[in-house]
Amino acid sequence: MSVPRWAAPWPRGEQGMKRIRRLLLAAVIPSVIMGTIVGGALSAPALADTGARPLTLTSIQPQFTSFACLNDSCSLAHVTVDGKGTSNLSTGAGSFHADLTVDFSPGGTCNIVDESVTFTFDNGMIFTHSHHEDCATTGLRIDTTFQVTGGTGAFQGATGSGREFSAAGAPKGALTPVIYVGTISF
Repeated sequence: MSVPRWAAPWPRGEQGMKRIRRLLLAAVIPSVIMGTIVGGALSAPALADTGARPLTLTSIQPQFTSFACLNDSCSLAHVTVDGKGTSNLSTGAGSFHADLTVDFSPGGTCNIVDESVTFTFDNGMIFTHSHHEDCATTGLRIDTTFQVTGGTGAFQGATGSGREFSAAGAPKGALTPVIYVGTISF
């Protein structure tokens, strides 16, 4: 039985296999290699030139763990906050610890906070600092900038910055996470 010419666009047998090999070597394999190279270059993070990486830190279930007045009127206080911590740079669960100096002098639902934070993970610690005025109205209670001030382990020598957010007006007993979004270099 004869195969119609349209069914076999190249010769069969050894000559056909040589043609397929030449086609693979000349066109397909270089295209795959170039696609891999170009795709890798295009998918690299935009911050690769600066060494900066995206950073997301979240304090989950923060709880006030201490409160101490720093003056007679208690308009200035030292407060600690602890909770669980997560990060896009660490695969395991971590912890969150904040040392706050809180100035209640603005009055009402507002206060001024100087905040030093440590996020601890199996692969190291990330330290941040922020200074902000918070008002418990609606929307965001915290909406400010933060600085990455250092790190240990995998984050040794870390620097960076970003925005810190937390919701306002949570119902009594609700746990409101604090979220840090920015960049980090280490």
